[in-house]
Amino acid sequence: MSGKALFWDFDGTLIHPNESFFTALSTSLQKYAYEIESQKIRAFLRATCSWYKPEISYEGMTGAKWWEELFRAFIAFYKENRVLPEHWKKLNEMFQAYILDYKNYILFDDARAVLKKSRQMGYENYIISNNYPELADVIGDFGLSEYFSGYIVSSNCGFEKPREEIFRHARSVAHDPDILYMIGDNPVADIAGGKKAGYKTILVHREEQERTPETDFLCRELKDILPVLEEHDCL
Repeated sequence: MSGKALFWDFDGTLIHPNESFFTALSTSLQKYAYEIESQKIRAFLRATCSWYKPEISYEGMTGAKWWEELFRAFIAFYKENRVLPEHWKKLNEMFQAYILDYKNYILFDDARAVLKKSRQMGYENYIISNNYPELADVIGDFGLSEYFSGYIVSSNCGFEKPREEIFRHARSVAHDPDILYMIGDNPVADIAGGKKAGYKTILVHREEQERTPETDFLCRELKDILPVLEEHDCL
């Protein structure tokens, strides 16, 4: 066992928080003149998206099958809200196109520089995210692929954070490094999950009062992570 690795969340950590699934679905529906209450759309997505149900594993429903299962639920939602059948396929295509377009996400200003510097310090960077299967492609569209050694995405492995299985899988992908940090903005999915799996944890984009017992370090900005890593290297 050797090496050192940083495991990065994506949404809310490297990119600004967003409601991409809500925006994609509501915008698509509006383009076809369907007016469905925002509250109803949000409630549907919360009941449907796999990351809201981390207690359920779905190893046999990953990759393309994950999308199929999602769109099966979408069709039930369309039926319930009297969306015409001839629009279903087009709505799903519009939704997916929005989700996979990197221009709909905003990278934190210091993300690129921090990823680059951490590589220069000898850390391997990995993504570990509750997200759609093509996340690595979107990260590539940002021009960030050179900074990452691997991607662990829930919809490709069948487990959502904070499940210990996804963190164990991430360690395996990274060849079980002896120094590893989980970096994220979610105190439960990222920090509690990472801590339980044996990672050092860095909570980002949070105030001091939001620190949790599982938080080893709290950094208000991504650039504040570098002094933490430098101090560790000096030990």
